[in-house]
Amino acid sequence: MSGMFGEHRIAPAHKSVEWYTPEWIFDELGIRFDMDPASPHDFETSVPANTKFTVFENGLMQPWSGRVWLNPPYGPDTPAWMRRFIGHANGIALVFSRTDALWCQEALSTADATLFLAGRIGFIPGNENRHKKARAGAGSVMFAFGDDCVEALRRLACRGVYLCRRDLGEAA
Repeated sequence: MSGMFGEHRIAPAHKSVEWYTPEWIFDELGIRFDMDPASPHDFETSVPANTKFTVFENGLMQPWSGRVWLNPPYGPDTPAWMRRFIGHANGIALVFSRTDALWCQEALSTADATLFLAGRIGFIPGNENRHKKARAGAGSVMFAFGDDCVEALRRLACRGVYLCRRDLGEAA
């Protein structure tokens, strides 16, 4: 049942999920977030968030409030993070574009706006990955929920294919 919401596994010890969002994304979004529930523990990122939870606080299990930035651990835990994000429905998420996965289908059908980024993002590797290439292993997609987040994501529209429910005549 790979890719289903109920799946929850830990990444193998030799595989890290510590890859950080490049600063240009936040510069172009031009928005501040109330929370980053999946913040790295070993690296100060450029995520403009008031509250940051690391693996030690287990942001997936913490209460979420306000506008959330989510660049979750990629891999088998992505469905759990995205289910939580979709239920919260206020923020912007950045994930690999896995359009065949159930969690991605649900995000596509519920997000107020979606941006399929052109090319691959040059993520910033975590401390244990400094010797590895930073280029993403797949294309990325961003999902926005909430009016402020839709407007922020629209500022990146020139970076790929941008879809907005309001622009398509659907209620946001």
